[in-house]
Amino acid sequence: RLNVLLNQNVQAIRIDEGKMIVYGLTDRGEAKIKLNPNVRDEKYIRSIKETISSHVLGSPSGYPVYIKRWARMGQARDQSLESLLKLGEPEATVAVIHSQGLTDEMARRAWWTMPSAENARRMLEKEAVAQGGMGRVLAEFLLEFLPFEEQARDIIESVWLVLQPGLITEEERLSLWERGQRKNVYRVGFLLAQPDALPE
Repeated sequence: RLNVLLNQNVQAIRIDEGKMIVYGLTDRGEAKIKLNPNVRDEKYIRSIKETISSHVLGSPSGYPVYIKRWARMGQARDQSLESLLKLGEPEATVAVIHSQGLTDEMARRAWWTMPSAENARRMLEKEAVAQGGMGRVLAEFLLEFLPFEEQARDIIESVWLVLQPGLITEEERLSLWERGQRKNVYRVGFLLAQPDALPE
C-alpha cells in the first residue's frame, strides 16, 4: 500500500507515529494508510521511513544527512523542496519552510504537513507566500492563535506579519489595535509594521 501511494503523484507525506498512520497528500486529496507493525513500533517506523527515503532520495539511509545539512538554515536548494516534503520527516518540512525559495504551492503542502504558529510566521516572511493564496490562510491562523501566545516576541512578530498589505481586513486590524489597550506588546507589532499609519 505504501508503494502504491509513493507511485502516485504524491505531494507530501505525514507520519503519525502515535496512531501509526501514514498520510499522503495527492492530487485527489488526502490518502491514509493504517500501519500494522509486526515488530517493535520504533523499528517498524524506521523501516517505513527507509522505504520512503529509498523511493524519494534513492537511498534508505540518505535522509538524516540530507536533512541535517540544510534544515533551519534556509539553504535547501529550490529543486529539492518537493522531495523534502515527501520524506515524512518534521525536520525536512522545517527545512522547506525556512528555504528562501519557498513558493506559495510549497507553503500549502508544508502547512498540510505541519501546521503551527511558528511555521506560519516563518512562511509569512516570504513575499511569495504573503502575497499568494496561503497568505490569508496563515494570517487567519495567527490571528486566532494570538490569545494563546505566551512569549512577547512571538506576539510582536505575529502582529507585524499579519499587518502586511492585503492579509487582514480593516476590521481585524482595528480589533488588533484595540487589544493593544490591554496588552501593550500588540502595539509594538504595529510600530514595526505601520509606524506612519497607526489607527490613531
